[in-house]
Amino acid sequence: MDGPHLAKRPPHGDLRRILGEVTLAEAVRGHPFLVGLREEDLATITSFAEPVEFLEDEVVLTAGERSRYFYLLLSGSALIELRHRQYTVNIQALGPGDAFGWSALLPRQDTLFQVRARERPTALRLDGGGLSAALRKDSKFAADMLFLTLGLVAGRMQATETRLGEMCGVRVKKKDANSAVQNLNKLVQVCLDGELGYLTAAEHIKDAKLRVILSDFAIKRWEYAQELRAEVARLGGSPGGSASISATLHRGWIALKSGVSGGSPRAIIAACETGEDSAGASYQAVAQSDVSGPTRALVETQWHAVEEAPERLRQIQAQLE
Repeated sequence: MDGPHLAKRPPHGDLRRILGEVTLAEAVRGHPFLVGLREEDLATITSFAEPVEFLEDEVVLTAGERSRYFYLLLSGSALIELRHRQYTVNIQALGPGDAFGWSALLPRQDTLFQVRARERPTALRLDGGGLSAALRKDSKFAADMLFLTLGLVAGRMQATETRLGEMCGVRVKKKDANSAVQNLNKLVQVCLDGELGYLTAAEHIKDAKLRVILSDFAIKRWEYAQELRAEVARLGGSPGGSASISATLHRGWIALKSGVSGGSPRAIIAACETGEDSAGASYQAVAQSDVSGPTRALVETQWHAVEEAPERLRQIQAQLE
């Protein structure tokens, strides 16, 4: 079976029923899996997307067969299953914000797991062939999607390892993993706050050189968020974070609003410095928690880099004065 037999493009009335008041472009832009992609990339994805819905217990993807579509879950839930002729093993439960069907992006890869609808899920269905062709034309888009998809595959492998370990009587320590996932997702949001903060600051700075510096800071925060999201997926969790394009400044960056409204470069840089001090405190709290191994190494590496940012901002502040 090549994709679901009931999930066809719905008429316009059904589009509103599935998406509500949200447009298709907004649904794509707001999906957690796509956090960090460029606006032009999101527009490309929108051109290949259509909203679909499934009946409860409907088989969406069949293991061992080719899939034409990549799915972004919007509501309801689905099950990732390892199916054998004599038994079926539930590997992972997916909910809103999750994705599946990555094999559709590869030219010679059959579906590895069966995916079955559980609670009448709705999703955005992306045409794998069209999307793959677009990725081949844009190396930056391809690299970013590869990064996101590798996180998805790593999470699926982790879930499979955990489930098969449980079947063999291996006790899995879920509490520690859940705690680490929660902490990492907090840092994801901290980084996305920083990205939005620096982009907002850059928009209101007239000096071209300073604008480039602030934009570079924003890019770094985006990269940190993607590294953290990949680590969350590796731990078997669901990467969190809101797309910065629709986020609002909060936490340590709240002071930036007053700095921007005043229009003073010194006030804007001072607000950025406050935001970074808050970010550093968040990293310190996570680094001093129970994270370990590769997770701790990642957090500490980013923490050290974040701690250097306020000093760079203070140097900029001194030059302005």
